Amino acid sequence: MKSALLVAFASVLGLSVTASTVFPAACGPNANILSESSFTHKGAEVKLVTISCPGSDVRGRGTLGNPSKRQALSQCDALTNPCTGFECDLRADQPSLLDCNDLTIALDGLSDPILIPPSTGVVATLATCTYVYINTDTVEYSVCGSAFGTLGIDTTTHCFTSFTTSIGGICFSPETPGNDWVVQVVATVDSPE
Repeated sequence: MKSALLVAFASVLGLSVTASTVFPAACGPNANILSESSFTHKGAEVKLVTISCPGSDVRGRGTLGNPSKRQALSQCDALTNPCTGFECDLRADQPSLLDCNDLTIALDGLSDPILIPPSTGVVATLATCTYVYINTDTVEYSVCGSAFGTLGIDTTTHCFTSFTTSIGGICFSPETPGNDWVVQVVATVDSPE
């Protein structure tokens, strides 16, 4: 399953915070931006974009119980929901380690968790660094900014220590019900105006 996701993510050339198509390969041809917001961290703008990812449900599992009676699963502790595998991105465009560190700190400062429905993703960008959290499960996740940031910086750190030319990469969850997501770190690429 990880190799199928890796193939999908490998064809992604970059991310534009304002692009009309975000992650077309990973999220399917019908992906689109659902909402956008931003906040300021140490004078820099942090953009949050929620995207639909109808192509991300590659597991083919059915629903887990009655959806009207479920509550969002908490994904607030990166220590109990860590990355179980990594794939590092060796492309020439790499985010800045400082920008990724600042993005992690900015996300850690969010007071409210981010709700991420199934087959949906959240893109967080600060300067050259972009973290993407995609929910590949069949239930909604309530993701704390601290967990999102920790998974992003864990990916960054793992890839930098494995390949000093790589900061970007993909972090995989255990791919089990209630713990089925992907976090990616990429360099921010502006779309042509």
